[in-house]
Amino acid sequence: MALRVGSLLADRYEITAPVATGGMGEVWKATDRTLGRTVAAKVLKSEYTGDPAFLERFRNEARHTAALTHPNIASVYDYGETTDDDGRALAFLVMEFVEGEPLVSILDREHTLTPQRTLDVLAQAGDGLSAAHRAGVVHRDIKPGNLMVRPDGVVKLTDFGIAWARDAAPLTRTGMVVGTAQYLSPEQAQGFGVTSASDVYSLGVLGYECLVGNRPFDGESQVAIALAQINRPPPPLPDSVPAPVRALIEKALAKDAAARFVDGGDLADAARAVAAGGPGPATAAATTQMIPAVEDDADGRTRAIGAAGAAGLGAGAIAGAAAARASRGPDTAPRTMPPLQGPPVGEDPYAYRDDEPRRRRSPWPWVIAVAVVLFVIGAVVAFTLLSGNDTGEDTDPGPSTTAPATTTSAPATTTSAPETTAEETTEAPPPEETEEETTEAPPPATTTQAPTTTRPPATTTSRPSATTTATTTTTPPVDTGTPVDPGNGNGTPGPPVTQP
Repeated sequence: MALRVGSLLADRYEITAPVATGGMGEVWKATDRTLGRTVAAKVLKSEYTGDPAFLERFRNEARHTAALTHPNIASVYDYGETTDDDGRALAFLVMEFVEGEPLVSILDREHTLTPQRTLDVLAQAGDGLSAAHRAGVVHRDIKPGNLMVRPDGVVKLTDFGIAWARDAAPLTRTGMVVGTAQYLSPEQAQGFGVTSASDVYSLGVLGYECLVGNRPFDGESQVAIALAQINRPPPPLPDSVPAPVRALIEKALAKDAAARFVDGGDLADAARAVAAGGPGPATAAATTQMIPAVEDDADGRTRAIGAAGAAGLGAGAIAGAAAARASRGPDTAPRTMPPLQGPPVGEDPYAYRDDEPRRRRSPWPWVIAVAVVLFVIGAVVAFTLLSGNDTGEDTDPGPSTTAPATTTSAPATTTSAPETTAEETTEAPPPEETEEETTEAPPPATTTQAPTTTRPPATTTSRPSATTTATTTTTPPVDTGTPVDPGNGNGTPGPPVTQP
């Protein structure tokens, strides 16, 4: 490109000073000799002029911008194609010359802007985008280098070179990514279609950078940055940034386009409301922070009761409906919008809902405990019965289970036997009726020797039914003068007894 100070472009625009140099072209300050006004001449580099795709993109910028008239958009006055002093083809765009400097230069010098000043930049840029969006134009390359700031604070949008127009032929192939990686919306980074919400996202990145001095996503390569735009939530803004301002930026940076501001005008209105001390906008996380109570509508659908509030620039406000979360997609796995009361906490839940089903107690511990108790009781009863049979001593397992029968023999060392009543139960009585055969043994006057047997008569115990109670009847001994054979407990005569 053989332009220099003093060159005459298209026999009308005299080059007076260089302004900036970019990847595709140069911007010069020039004087319109016909109208006598100062203009900016943007000239496409000669190596790109011969490329049909780049040339068409340049023409596209001229057409799109010329159709837009707004105080926050740098106006386009003229477009032409000519040759330079060396005979090489040139394409140029004549625009409104904006006194001031690009926002990127201000950030390089001041590092950050105050929240109030950031809101003003966002509101003005949003107004300019609103005019473009109403005309069906999406800028697709919003960044600090494309915002000019005049000394009086007026912000102007520039460089619609890669803008997308609803009624224009596409300049890119399907899946092709155009734009600056650090400011790409997630849908742009994936090569999907763009909408006005795509510009809102880029403006959110710009606002984030103005507040903290760095972009939310950076990386070693353009691909890594683009992937971060798709998958990672932005780092939390510091607490020094007022909560409503944080909410506004976080809403603009929602991964799902449907959760952002609808267009530039929507964002501009919210920025002015926050700057005036109003509450911040509803955010995705705020809509999911539910009061635990729920109500059922008449049609059976469950409606969550949300929270709302209002405060000044230094306080937050929560508003919205919990249904917004259910209707969104990617922004629920990586959560980007925390409640306004505090900074975002990344992927953890902000609000706690006790909606997990309560854990049911298992009945098996009780079943096992009862089984153990029954086993112990059975073992005790069995042990008692068995030990009673072995010793021949009186046993009393319980009034409702057995009918005891006791047989006592005289000891070998005594001369007289104690008064003993031997009972014999020969048969388990039927239910509700108990009959026992009782044999009485009166004490002999004297006993000179023990019975010839070495063991006392056996005791036979029969177990009645569970509903039968054995009754023992004892009859006082009767002295008949003749000893009564006590028997051996099984119906046969016992050993002989010697009587003096």
